[in-house]
Amino acid sequence: MEKALRQWLDSHGIGTIIAAVLGVILALAVILVVGGYWLVTP
Repeated sequence: MEKALRQWLDSHGIGTIIAAVLGVILALAVILVVGGYWLVTP
């Protein structure tokens, strides 16, 4: 598992990793906002 992760990190650049992390954070933020709005509206 560790070897595969290390190979993935070596094959992908740091920019790709940063973009993936930002994408996940953005997706979670959108889900929270839309979910909160959906819960509040009657």
